[in-house]
Amino acid sequence: MLYIGDILNPHGLKGSLIVFSHTRPADAVAGYLRWYIGKDAENTQVYDVVDCHKHKKRILAKLEGIETIEQVEAIKGMKIFVPEDEVEVDEDEFLWQDLMGCIVLDQKGTKLGAVTALYEFGAQDNLEIKTTVDMDKSGEWLLPFIEDVIVDVDLEEKIIEVHLLEGMDACFTPKS
Repeated sequence: MLYIGDILNPHGLKGSLIVFSHTRPADAVAGYLRWYIGKDAENTQVYDVVDCHKHKKRILAKLEGIETIEQVEAIKGMKIFVPEDEVEVDEDEFLWQDLMGCIVLDQKGTKLGAVTALYEFGAQDNLEIKTTVDMDKSGEWLLPFIEDVIVDVDLEEKIIEVHLLEGMDACFTPKS
């Protein structure tokens, strides 16, 4: 299952809800006909999506069987999942969850750590890379996921090769 969003709050009194989308673009969450909603991917309930659209800066949705504000309150804070095989990914694109745990090496083969999170900060996505217990230095990197930095991604081997541009040593925060 792929985690694509969160149920935030009710919108109005007739069962509409506000969704925070993790898809890109944000309104791509509307492209799925069924949402699997729950606290985690293993414990979900399936809902047919009746309507989902962008309204100002929000994503609003209406689900089959959700007719009241009380019903929305019952699923508020839950996560939205879809089966991974329903998600189309181009050859040069990656699902964030597939990058999690990948070992990151520089072009000299030096291990920087493992991917622990990804963030979207406007212009590009960023990899959070934490050093592993077997490393001399303890800390974390925050590297942009851009062509100039990412040399290769091997999902089978779970390895990402990066090119640290001049000055990128400032992207490392040591921890003690």
